[in-house]
Amino acid sequence: MFILPGSDQQSATNSTNDSDGATLGRQQHDKQQQQHPTINSKHAIRQLAAVELRKQVSTWWPKLEESVRTNVKAKLLEIILSEPESLPRHSTARVIATVGRVEIPNNTWSELVAFLFQCSSSANAGHREVGVYVIYAIFEVTDAFADNLRQLLELFSRTIVDPESQVVRTTTVQALGKMADFIEEDQKDEIAMFSELVPHMVNVLQQCLSESDEESAAKCFDVFDTLLLLEIPILSKHVQNLIQFFLNIGGNTSYEPSMRVQGLSFLMWAIVYKKTKIQRLKLVTPMIQALMPIAAEEEPEDSDEDSPARLAFKVINTLATNLPPQQVFPVALEGILAYMQNSDALYRKAAMVTLAVLVEGSVDFIRPKFNDLLLVVCAGLQDPEANVRRAACMALGSFAEEFDQEVAENHATLLPLVFNLMNEPTPEITKQACNALDAILEGLGENILQYLPVLMEKLMHMLDHAQGETRAVVVAAIGSAAHASGSEFTPYFAEVMKRLQHFMSVHASEEDLMLRAVATDALGAIAEAVGKAAFTPYLNDLMNLAMEGLSLDNTRLRECGYYFFAAISRVFEADFAPYLAAIVPQLINSCQLDENSTRVDSNETEDLDDIEDDAEDELNYVFKSAIADEKEVAADAIGELFQHTRSAFLPYVESSVKELINLTSHMADGVRKASCGALFNFLRTFYNLSKSADWKAGIPVTVPLHDNVAQLNTLVMPSILQVWEDEDDKMVVVQVLQEMVETVKLCGPGIVAENMQTIAEHLNLIFEKKAYCQQELADDEGLLDEDEQAEFDGLLITSASDLVGALAAALGESFVPYAKVFIPHIAKYYKKSKPTSERSMAVGSLGEVAAGMGAAVTEFTETLFPIFVKGLNDEEDEVRSNAAYAIGSLCQNTTIDISSQYPALLTALYPLFQGQNLVNTTDNACGAVARMIMAHPAAVPLEQVLPVFVQALPLKRDFEENEPVYKLIFSLIRSQNAWIFNNLTQLLTVFATVLPKEEELKAPTRAEMIEMIKALNQQFPALNIGASPLSVYLQ
Repeated sequence: MFILPGSDQQSATNSTNDSDGATLGRQQHDKQQQQHPTINSKHAIRQLAAVELRKQVSTWWPKLEESVRTNVKAKLLEIILSEPESLPRHSTARVIATVGRVEIPNNTWSELVAFLFQCSSSANAGHREVGVYVIYAIFEVTDAFADNLRQLLELFSRTIVDPESQVVRTTTVQALGKMADFIEEDQKDEIAMFSELVPHMVNVLQQCLSESDEESAAKCFDVFDTLLLLEIPILSKHVQNLIQFFLNIGGNTSYEPSMRVQGLSFLMWAIVYKKTKIQRLKLVTPMIQALMPIAAEEEPEDSDEDSPARLAFKVINTLATNLPPQQVFPVALEGILAYMQNSDALYRKAAMVTLAVLVEGSVDFIRPKFNDLLLVVCAGLQDPEANVRRAACMALGSFAEEFDQEVAENHATLLPLVFNLMNEPTPEITKQACNALDAILEGLGENILQYLPVLMEKLMHMLDHAQGETRAVVVAAIGSAAHASGSEFTPYFAEVMKRLQHFMSVHASEEDLMLRAVATDALGAIAEAVGKAAFTPYLNDLMNLAMEGLSLDNTRLRECGYYFFAAISRVFEADFAPYLAAIVPQLINSCQLDENSTRVDSNETEDLDDIEDDAEDELNYVFKSAIADEKEVAADAIGELFQHTRSAFLPYVESSVKELINLTSHMADGVRKASCGALFNFLRTFYNLSKSADWKAGIPVTVPLHDNVAQLNTLVMPSILQVWEDEDDKMVVVQVLQEMVETVKLCGPGIVAENMQTIAEHLNLIFEKKAYCQQELADDEGLLDEDEQAEFDGLLITSASDLVGALAAALGESFVPYAKVFIPHIAKYYKKSKPTSERSMAVGSLGEVAAGMGAAVTEFTETLFPIFVKGLNDEEDEVRSNAAYAIGSLCQNTTIDISSQYPALLTALYPLFQGQNLVNTTDNACGAVARMIMAHPAAVPLEQVLPVFVQALPLKRDFEENEPVYKLIFSLIRSQNAWIFNNLTQLLTVFATVLPKEEELKAPTRAEMIEMIKALNQQFPALNIGASPLSVYLQ
């Protein structure tokens, strides 16, 4: 029989019965008593009894006789009303909720609803607390009250303004938070009733804050965070007031920092989930203006501790990455420039960190202003206050990550400043300076060589004398120096190896393990720099140390071990095969790690029922991001190992694919990205192993995939398409799109043929801004009709457009029905009001479509031609460059005679041959002219055009355009064009320049060029080719 908490039978049973459940309960209670001897024994026992009863109810309730159930239900209501202590009362409420989950849907406990309404409306505050809490507890476990929402909302409209009890008001807020999950989109009246209660919910939170009731305030914060996630528009009409309210909380220094942090955290999620409403209400400016003073507050010494200032930076970063940079950056920049003039160093520091966190979402917008902003950063690097210099290093690091080319061009200004900071005695500045240096070196390329001797001397000195985290940062910088300098790093290799090999063996402390991890990672970069021959003598020892590191129970060390293995496989390729048997099982184990752990922190105010819920309910599991990071790196490494060891990896393909497919549904976006990337890598590697004939454009497929590729594709592609459809993170979808582009270009139409309709539907949703990952782009008023969008939103559209171009090339003439849908979508992004990146994307993508479809592009000529002509006259270099490629492709493929437009086109193209800032602009202009001539030779005045055309050779960057360029030149030589024959010496000089560079010419073009040189040598002995650098090609 059931023993009810608070009954005489319970007391008797506790002394005589030693059932399993009671024993477990007493054991838990004894443990609590040992840990917290101040717990009142009687109410603790009543609470434990209720916890045990709830577990028994879940198992045995349906098996009880009806009369027993009736008596128990009545007794429960009696007990909860008489219970004076809150914790046992809460546990009893959860027993009632558990019983109600069974009884209410069966209409066998009508007394409960009446009881709860009676309690909640009682003149006794304690009864009201009981009534509202039981309702809250029932909403936690069941939708049994889904048919009573209106009545409950009417009730809550009274309890939320309870005149006596803060507990009633706070519990009402909690109950509303749970109720919201059960309101459907079509329940307009309920949504409206709920929405009317939001101001009262705000008042409850304000009361909690005013009374310094942090525990109740935290519960209210949780509810507001929950309401943000809902698709129903409960908060919509309150967004402006809520933003202002939570900004006030964040800026109120009289509140505890933890409360301010929670207020700012709400703003961060509001930006993510209510971004369109924030844009519509033009709230960005007041938000930034309120956040920047908070950012100028003191920060705690512990770098892991949240504070209002740190949350303010996170909110600013969230604004930058989720909203159009045109709306965020100018306002923030105004504050940055003002703060840099402030005599208070905290304001100057805030300016530097704000600039650092703005970069991520504003790259294209910032780029034209880069030089001016770099001056601001340089001023920060030379500030008299150490904390400002440290923050400026962070800003410089952000710039180096996103503007590697521009930073590399300013190396003469930046590196001396960074070197000076590395000499400072303050460890934090030294560390941040090394971090900035690390980021700069990643993109420095050949510019590093002039600094390499001084740099390595400085880094080696620091390595021998630095302590703590700084030493690990120095090791990372050495790895980046090796990456940037390549084989020029070889003179420093032996001395570096002595130190880093030792670091790979340390393990005495957490600090040692971090150093060991960074050294392991750096040695992978060093191996790629110095090459296979130099690294081979160290390989076995280092591989053993890296394998040993995997067993030291440190996720960071395992991650860096996997980075190391991937790098070594790139260097040693097939020779890495002997290590696979030891490494792959470790990678699989990492993919299978369980990151769920229960959160059980007992204290004297703990609700034991909550502890039980944490143990039983997976929703309360704590997510361990470190393990997710390890899975992400492991998935990437698996893909790389197969790519580089190729057939040696085949025994591990089946188990690897199984784990990678499992990871596509992982809760962490980084893991989903990595697993999708690895699966695409497997497809490409299988395709390369299959040595298939070159694919031919079109569906049905005329050159089928190899059986192995087709089987893997059948297994992999549905999983990837499911990720695409269900994914809520844009960057995961971007990864899928970019990987699919690369895979389609390599493998051809066979890779998408079976799923083309689904792919087209998914693409169309992106262009219509209705994909699941774009759900925040619309609010209750629909989509915003604005040309401005966040750069990450733009990246999604760009990636989708890139895939359209790749599909056009793979499908050729079969792409026509899809082109009718996608060309209008992409074309709307070319208009003057759109930012440069979007205009460039539109013209470039449509150019790829024109190139890929062949003659089938003809029916779209009238749509595309005017866009491309406008693009040729665009004010921005990259748009003109793409337009040159696009117009050439259209002229080449359309069967409509547009040669009458050639004079105007040549006039528009001519400036692109003169002193362009973007070198591939002239390359694309050359390709366009070549295609135009081949399409309609008679329409081009060759004597005027060829001198300008040949003078621009050889091409500087866009080597794909070498194909039409040399195809034209070979044709003109064969047709004995007079101007070409008179300028053969100039052409042979061009040939001599490009032939030694294998990456610049495709094999057939290279072979044809060599045959042409041999023919010219025979036909024109006077050219004396045998005495020129081209003589090596005459054999």
